[in-house]
Amino acid sequence: ADDLAILRWNQRSRYPEAVEQSWRFLNRNLSSFDAAVGSDLSNTAPTLFKGLPFFLKRVDAIKNALKVEIARPRPYVSHPDLSPCLPTKTTFSYPSGHAAWYGTAALLLADLLPQRRERLLSVGSQGGFARSYCVVHYPSDVLASQRLAAAISRDVIASPQWQAFRQQLQGELGKLLVPPPAGLPLLSD
Repeated sequence: ADDLAILRWNQRSRYPEAVEQSWRFLNRNLSSFDAAVGSDLSNTAPTLFKGLPFFLKRVDAIKNALKVEIARPRPYVSHPDLSPCLPTKTTFSYPSGHAAWYGTAALLLADLLPQRRERLLSVGSQGGFARSYCVVHYPSDVLASQRLAAAISRDVIASPQWQAFRQQLQGELGKLLVPPPAGLPLLSD
């Protein structure tokens, strides 16, 4: 009941700029974190940009298994009064793959760049909640995915593979912490 109340409120209160912001998180792309870092990740940290997806594959494998096991229909499938503002999917709703991916990416980046932690976590959160804002996921799907992201991130960060990856990135990480001449950009809500 709480999930539906939130989704119906989201639908009633939507406005064009917020919908546009939600579309920015449609594709799971590390470039979504550029403003939070204050740098173009693909150019400034190519090893990070190319290597981090390897660690994010784990979240997809676990998320996919849970989707099949839980088999929760999408909100707009079970409740025809809900109109998504993002493209619809035929997969199940729980957990949210976008929220799990954005949450895990944010936590892993925050481990590498603790000076940008709050900014990175803000983007990770936005990437997940855009899904319930546009009623393609229940809010509880997003919250469960955030917990999944936290658990997976802890395991990844503790792994020898992650520690070796961190070592490879030492030269790039310093470059990422140099703010642009005009300062770090503001992040939108």
